[in-house]
Amino acid sequence: MPLTDRIYERLAQNMSDLVALHSVDGRYLWVSSSAERILGFMPEELVGTDPYELFHPDDVKVIRSKSHQPAATGDGNNRIRYRIRRAAGDYIWFETLTQPIENSDGEVIELQTISRDVTEQVGLENELAASEALYRVAMDSLEEGVVVHDDTGKIIAHNPRATEILGLNDDELAGRVPRDPHWSSVYPNGAPFPAEAHPAMVTLRSGEPCSKVLMGVHNPRWNAYRWISINSRLVQTGRCAVFGQARVVVSFNDVTEQIERENQLRRWSTVYRFSGEAIVIADEKGVIRDVNESFLRIIQNNRAAWVGRSLDEISLDSRSEGLFASTIWPALKANGNWRGELWLRDAEGGIQATWAAITRMHQTTTSEAHYTLILSDFSERGMKDETLRFHAGNDSLTRLPNRLLLSDRFEVALNTSIRQGTTFACLYLDLDRFKPINDLYGHAVGDIVLQVVAEKVSGIVRSMDTIARIGGDEFFGLVVGLEQKSEYLAVAERIAKAISEPLEVHGHNINLGVSIGIALYPDHGQTQKSLMAASDAAMFLAKRQGLSVVLAGSPEIEDHKKN
Repeated sequence: MPLTDRIYERLAQNMSDLVALHSVDGRYLWVSSSAERILGFMPEELVGTDPYELFHPDDVKVIRSKSHQPAATGDGNNRIRYRIRRAAGDYIWFETLTQPIENSDGEVIELQTISRDVTEQVGLENELAASEALYRVAMDSLEEGVVVHDDTGKIIAHNPRATEILGLNDDELAGRVPRDPHWSSVYPNGAPFPAEAHPAMVTLRSGEPCSKVLMGVHNPRWNAYRWISINSRLVQTGRCAVFGQARVVVSFNDVTEQIERENQLRRWSTVYRFSGEAIVIADEKGVIRDVNESFLRIIQNNRAAWVGRSLDEISLDSRSEGLFASTIWPALKANGNWRGELWLRDAEGGIQATWAAITRMHQTTTSEAHYTLILSDFSERGMKDETLRFHAGNDSLTRLPNRLLLSDRFEVALNTSIRQGTTFACLYLDLDRFKPINDLYGHAVGDIVLQVVAEKVSGIVRSMDTIARIGGDEFFGLVVGLEQKSEYLAVAERIAKAISEPLEVHGHNINLGVSIGIALYPDHGQTQKSLMAASDAAMFLAKRQGLSVVLAGSPEIEDHKKN
């Protein structure tokens, strides 16, 4: 045997892997001594035998097609895993590299294999795969949304619930990062939620978990924000194939319904507190738990004097004596409601005639059974006609003139200008960034914002001018008696500046803007309809161009009308 061949043989005998030479048809020509340790066969037992007799029957086909045949035709570096039977009769997993050996003419004359026992590794991989499958089943069954981020913040795994909550499909969610510009997230106060403040990024930087972080997320498919409560936790490095790249696991719940319910409760609380009707809340036993300010005004007493007393004690006058026992309680038991006249005696001995409506509210999963008593003060009926007249011409929320009264004021301004040869200005105001306020904080906060805006604008114009509310967040102004166009523009600019000043309502920081369109009589119209249309067109141009004030008659407006 040449010296070179003896060196190669010695190297092969000293390798821990099993090294073998095969004929082109696969039979063993030479086998290293490690065969005894790995397979339990002496090398000479294997020489001349066909290894296919040792292969697991289920693996024969793949061995022949993926390793043996390619190597026999000169294709090298064929690596494959399969099962082989040991002398003891059990099977182990082999990972084998097969290389062709060619003569000087390039013909394959032998095959060389180097095989390693990977039974333990395959077992571990199978165990990890089963564990990973268990993790995935657990994730998929969770009511929470779950996303897994790698060390760059990219989402590498998620469960179906996450796509449902966020309104995204699998392709839209996979690979996203918190800094993705397609995300549109806000804090509860409406301020943008920066990527670096996302719980996943905070946990990546600090290693510390985040808990119950409230975030509003927006999707183009929705018309409002959806609120989620987020938790994040660092993942300890593990051996799981998929989760091996995981650094942070984020879970979140959809709490939109809860937030909306809380907002609704706040709105009802505002209605309850400030209602012109007296309201009394009692528990299922008829014990008074709360009264509103209107009740205290009618009864001329303080809250502490009534909380804890029985509904029966509401009617202390002899004209209503025994009414609860004889009529009211039986009616509530039978029908759930009662309406009628109640005579009350206030703290100073005075008598109050009221019209009462009592309703029994049945117990639900979220509330206990209770009674609601609403009282209308008869003594105030003399004021009703005046109140009705006011509300006929004024907006009930801001107390500004409404469209009906505005139309009357318009006719006065128009007739005065025609008679005196003067001018006046029409200001069409549309608030910017108002709708998200209702979506984020509820209509109670939005109502207060509108009231504040009304006060600001009313404080800028004079008593001879008119500011009316004509829609949800739309106002209209008539400014009269000024001589120069610049004076009217200055009034509009002062209004825009006042509205853009930050507000704080119930702890929320509010930032509004306004788009104002101005039309002048007679330059831009000579009727109420034409002047309102001209100022409306100017307002739309201001909004489109991001301006606060635009005067009608500009070329852009004319082009807009044509289109």
